[in-house]
Amino acid sequence: MNDVMAAVEPIANLPILVQEAFIDPIRSVLIIDDRYPTWDTIFGKEGYERNDKRWAPPEQMHRVVQQFRDKSPALTVDIHDGGDNAEISRYLHQSDLLVLDYQLEPKEPYGIKASQILVKLLASTHFNLVVVHTDTDDLVTPFNTILLSLLSPIASDGSKVTMGSKLLEKAQEEDDWEDIEAEVEEAMREGSYLAYRRALDKNVSTSQFIDDYPEAAKFKAICEKAGWKAGECRLALYWALSKHETRMVKTDAQTQFRWSSPGESDHAWIRTSGGFIAFAKKQNTQLLDTLRDALADWKPSPSRMISSRIRAEISSLGVMAEDTTFSDRRAYWKYYQELLASDVTGEAGDSQRRTLIEAHAARHTERLLDKVGAKAVEFGLKLVKCDPTSSDPAAPGFASHYEVTPSAEGGTDLTINHYNAYISTKPVSGWHLQPGHLLKLGRELWVCASPACDLVPEQKTQIGMTGSSKAKTKPFLAVKLHVRDDVGRADVNSNTMVFLLDEQKNEVATYSVFEKSGENASPVWRMMFADNFGKFKVQDKVADLGISVISGESGTLEVKPIKATIVGQLRYEYALNLINKLGIEFTRIGLDFVAPPDKAIATAIAATIVEPVEDEAGLNDVAAVAG
Repeated sequence: MNDVMAAVEPIANLPILVQEAFIDPIRSVLIIDDRYPTWDTIFGKEGYERNDKRWAPPEQMHRVVQQFRDKSPALTVDIHDGGDNAEISRYLHQSDLLVLDYQLEPKEPYGIKASQILVKLLASTHFNLVVVHTDTDDLVTPFNTILLSLLSPIASDGSKVTMGSKLLEKAQEEDDWEDIEAEVEEAMREGSYLAYRRALDKNVSTSQFIDDYPEAAKFKAICEKAGWKAGECRLALYWALSKHETRMVKTDAQTQFRWSSPGESDHAWIRTSGGFIAFAKKQNTQLLDTLRDALADWKPSPSRMISSRIRAEISSLGVMAEDTTFSDRRAYWKYYQELLASDVTGEAGDSQRRTLIEAHAARHTERLLDKVGAKAVEFGLKLVKCDPTSSDPAAPGFASHYEVTPSAEGGTDLTINHYNAYISTKPVSGWHLQPGHLLKLGRELWVCASPACDLVPEQKTQIGMTGSSKAKTKPFLAVKLHVRDDVGRADVNSNTMVFLLDEQKNEVATYSVFEKSGENASPVWRMMFADNFGKFKVQDKVADLGISVISGESGTLEVKPIKATIVGQLRYEYALNLINKLGIEFTRIGLDFVAPPDKAIATAIAATIVEPVEDEAGLNDVAAVAG
């Protein structure tokens, strides 16, 4: 019986995992196609006439819609004709999958409306799945049109474009060219432009691209014929790039793009931070299969697939899990009574109430995740079990999807630092100073080491100083962190390290409360005073905070104001661990024990005070202690 079951049970592989992670959670579909009748058309006065040539063949439309209705549970399907962009915006946010017709225009050029829709869609915070459906003979043109509309321009310096144009004009006048501008544009068509953008993402220089990439071979030949130097070649290339960017919109967002163009693999797709786009011809009506195969070709990382399963479980089980979480009505009644009873009339205002809600939200989120996480755990176990590396260590497994190059033997393992930063720190959160907040003071980094209960605004106003409420300040203990580039195993296990990720540079800086490894010196600490009771507002992932410190540099005690920036924070358990470690340092007792000297030092000292003495009988030297 087991053999029979094994024969019929599908073997879990990447497409099956992708199906579970991305396709199965889909609950609604929006089709935007001017050749599909909308529900308003079908049920309105106009009605729907099957034989009307403006509509797609009924059999084709039925196959597309039926695949969504055949799923269990059946998907909700809505249809829009793509006629009013303002109206479309009201539809986009409510669908898990968008099926988008590439040719929404009545005549060429096609793809402009579709591109505008995608730009709006991918700017949302929702992760969007899209299938672009097209009647064109091949997918190259729609793929290039869509991708070029999503990219941000890189050749927007008008002075460089002008210099490149003048260079081409000069070459046209002096040399035997029929039309050098046309030749350069032909040499740098969409495929070459996209190859250059991909090369830039891999930190390839412009000169290296021109010299080494096959997509630049025709352009390089023009440069050689014109006799241009390297700088002139770069100017001509800059001019050619600008020709592809006329419809691009400059954005401040650092969006990461990946893509596989038609011909690179069996599936064409574009991946951005806002979603995933697959491409299919109208003859292909099995769009869910096309989307699944394109997603598998993208090779999403195991972490991303597990995260997708968590989102799906929250969506499908959220209400039931919420009911279970709130089943203990007495506990939540008592919580709400505490919330109502919190004093908001004094100087503290709603600080206590805000703190109670903040703590409740954290506990509630944790309990919800406990309820919905079981299925995600099962999915993670299945994923690891079917990883090719599990059965063959030499096989390229799912770890390759992260595109991380292992560190060279003997070199610094950057992955360890990134992992330690991920598990121990998080982006700045909250609304007031808390233990573990990392403060940048000029070029120095300090960590807040006061307990959480001492940092609630307008509470415990006698701690640290008298009259802190009148001064609207919050005293707190801060410990200086020292940069430690060379970090060993003992340092990490000492529980005195801080790993801070710089997202812009994608680098992790390592710090310790001790300046040197194994040093027994005391940590450097200060009593600091935060303005406005330590309240702040997070902007662009950091928070500005005014603080004051007591200084004796002038010969007398004085208070100095300093501008600080909260750049990160330790996760709560790591902050508590560091505070506990520092507590041991702060409570050391200076006892009078005398420790024996280091063995090597003791030997050296002994050698200086011991000398050989020969006895009268000429016997062996004996040691005599001087003095």
